Amino acid sequence: MSKTDTRSADPCPHLGREYNHFAGPHLQNPAPFFERLRKEAPVTFNPMLGMWLISRYDDIAAVLNNASAYSSASAVASTEKLTPEAQAILGPGPIIHDSPLNMDPPAHTRLKRLLQRGFTPAKIARLEPRIRQFANALIDSFIHEGRVNLVERFASPLPVQVILSMVGVPQEDMERVKNWSTALFGLVFAQIPPELQPTLARGVVEYRHYCTQLIEQRRRQPQEDLTSDLIAAEPDGEALTMDELISLIGGSLLAAGHETTTAQIALSVKNLLEQPERWQRLREDRSLIPKAVEECMRLEGVAPGMTRTALQDVVVGGVSLPKGSRLLLLYGSANHDEAHYPDPERFDLEREGPQHLTFGRGIHFCLGAQLARLELRVALEQLLERIPELRLVPGQDSGYQQDLLILRAIRQLQVEWPVR
Repeated sequence: MSKTDTRSADPCPHLGREYNHFAGPHLQNPAPFFERLRKEAPVTFNPMLGMWLISRYDDIAAVLNNASAYSSASAVASTEKLTPEAQAILGPGPIIHDSPLNMDPPAHTRLKRLLQRGFTPAKIARLEPRIRQFANALIDSFIHEGRVNLVERFASPLPVQVILSMVGVPQEDMERVKNWSTALFGLVFAQIPPELQPTLARGVVEYRHYCTQLIEQRRRQPQEDLTSDLIAAEPDGEALTMDELISLIGGSLLAAGHETTTAQIALSVKNLLEQPERWQRLREDRSLIPKAVEECMRLEGVAPGMTRTALQDVVVGGVSLPKGSRLLLLYGSANHDEAHYPDPERFDLEREGPQHLTFGRGIHFCLGAQLARLELRVALEQLLERIPELRLVPGQDSGYQQDLLILRAIRQLQVEWPVR
């Protein structure tokens, strides 16, 4: 079968054409459409994305567990179309080098193994008092106000403070790092107007220089931080190159290391407060918070999906796809698959079933999963302890955004509480 034949294999081609990941009802609440996909066309082609939509849990898990047949090399697809002026500022080579997320073995195996040195269970567990301190300080800054945008005042700064602390970046540099991260992701993933590209490009160059200085400083004076862990060579002498260090520290950690947790904190609080009985149950029994974290991620995870490319002719969900086919694995659909989660739209703290796919599966299972779970748990614990009467401001538009295929977020979460 040739690539031009792929749509003829689609059992329900019109349904695939309906999907718009970036706007409308599929952005606001994709669950009803995903249910239709699972029942009518679990493997269907979307011409706007040029990808096959894979919607059932078992099919997605099978792809994730088969790294030899499906490539992650373009899992985070770049949309960079830079002007000559911006390219001249950035210099030759890629804007930023690959990360484990969009690499295949053996390069992925090596990079992930070296990166894991900073994410051991013991090191993550030791972060809890620091995360709690950051969370309480943020709450202290607004608890007297009675109403805030929780994304701006809590969900966004908390993970940034945590990752800066882990990497060894001074907290006073937070705004600069956030601005540089925005410039980096803008040039790589967004369609930036030509007149704005030079400014962002200069920001990326400054960011590289900042990361280089941090790396060189830690080489001279190692400290108890993630940068020092990454610089340290393995017993056999293997070490990360400077380009790899800049990519991991500036991109994977400082830039990407907070965006997903920010989004998940906001989505989780939103889902708990939309049904006040959920929040009330956690007020009455804080031991349920870890289960609530998992159920919130299942109901509305920050990762709506992930892409893969078939390295050979494959069969997915009974549909034959040729080598080179692009697949969008709809985690958001898999996490609601009634074949594994009875009554999937119900918030159930006693739910049994397979682990949700928000952190992925297989060799690309999220390296920061334990850290994200810790930050989510501490965030909910401190909000419940300090502001137990938290509630949503009625009638608001949270402003869903999915500018990337792999990130679901809201722009605001207006909350209020009685001030005494």
